[in-house]
Amino acid sequence: VLSELESVKAVSEVFCPINGEVIEVNEDLIDAPEMINESPYDAWIAKVKVEDESELENLMDHEEYAEFVQ
Repeated sequence: VLSELESVKAVSEVFCPINGEVIEVNEDLIDAPEMINESPYDAWIAKVKVEDESELENLMDHEEYAEFVQ
């Protein structure tokens, strides 16, 4: 689990799709968590140093994910 997101009704876990070491967290989200909803591509949660770059080959891009969730 990379993080947790809390709303009025629930707490949801955020999973990291790759293995690695968290090297930086977005401290701006502490004071402005609404950034996740307002600008999700700019409001990153954490930067991860990837252990195995071959894991990146299995990730979906925006279009693939949009098709997957339909």
